[in-house]
Amino acid sequence: MPATPIIFCSHVVELGGAELVLLDLLGTLDRGQFTPHLAVPGDGPLSARAAELGTEVHAVPLAGNSKLGKARAILRSRKALQTLAERLDCQLLVANSMIAGYAAVLAQRPGLACVWHLHTVMRSQIARAALRRAAAVIAPSQAGLDAAGLPNGHHISNGVPDRFFAARDPAAGKSLRTEHDIPAGASVLGIVGRLDPHKGHDVLLASLATRWPTPAPHLVIAGGELFSEAHGRLGDYGARLRREVARLGREARVHWLGELNDTASLLPQLDALVVPSIRAESAPRTIAEAQAASCPVLASAVGGIPELLRGGDAGVLVAAGSAAAITTGLQQLLGDEPSRNQQLQNGLRHANAHYRMTTFARRCEAVFAQANAVAMTAMT
Repeated sequence: MPATPIIFCSHVVELGGAELVLLDLLGTLDRGQFTPHLAVPGDGPLSARAAELGTEVHAVPLAGNSKLGKARAILRSRKALQTLAERLDCQLLVANSMIAGYAAVLAQRPGLACVWHLHTVMRSQIARAALRRAAAVIAPSQAGLDAAGLPNGHHISNGVPDRFFAARDPAAGKSLRTEHDIPAGASVLGIVGRLDPHKGHDVLLASLATRWPTPAPHLVIAGGELFSEAHGRLGDYGARLRREVARLGREARVHWLGELNDTASLLPQLDALVVPSIRAESAPRTIAEAQAASCPVLASAVGGIPELLRGGDAGVLVAAGSAAAITTGLQQLLGDEPSRNQQLQNGLRHANAHYRMTTFARRCEAVFAQANAVAMTAMT
């Protein structure tokens, strides 16, 4: 029996958490069951990496910088996706981003279904109405489904590649400390992700400005601007953060790593990963990776983060937007070794049970197969 064609859709061509999840899925998808295609608005890191994985890439108009532009793009994309599906004899679209989701939902008709892979917490009435029209919705946290008014959607945790599950090396941290001249007794904190105001970098920097025991911790910042101005995202947040570091006089303790292709080698070198998000996130990828890598985690108690940290049993949860709470939480995390080790064990156990890549892929494939079967039935 020939493999079933499936079209993954994204209006984003840069690499953020959702796009990396998609690439992981493309790399693990059962090619005997499915033949994946990728519909994107143009060239970029996502399409290049997808092509390297053997996925055929198709240009579809999915982007727009203004609200009116986005509306026009969505209407154009509906027809373009329908045309592409007809050409590929495909009955299933899988939306990986918001604008692509709107377009794919509108493209549905008898014989063509949309599965929306929801990576964000969406509460607007328009978004909720669109999501209800999808044949199925997958989300990496129950909080994401509940916020969208879809408590019975498919809660499927994101997968983590096997390389993150390697045993933590007791000597880890040597290369990072040496490269950045970090004193042996100083803790190394890390924040990983795009430079975006919603990620709370500024709150973490304010925490570093408070009084700490000597030697004070050092912070490594890994991530770049997700979108260029050409794709609608202003790129000055990183510059603002650098100015704030200079204003606080913390240049010697803050180290900029830029955008990393892989954090598997970084996480074991951290004494703690900090996720100080100030807006609800469904399931930050870096938390799952840190749990697999046995890296301690402190994070804001927003969105689906408490689910990932098992309500605080697998990491420290703090109030969002509070530098004081971060400082207190980090001192607690770094100073209580028995509690920290128990959290690491709980996190690794949770990661092994829920984040293995094959588990993620097989569960997604089951949803895809069901939606595709329903679409094919509608054709008869």
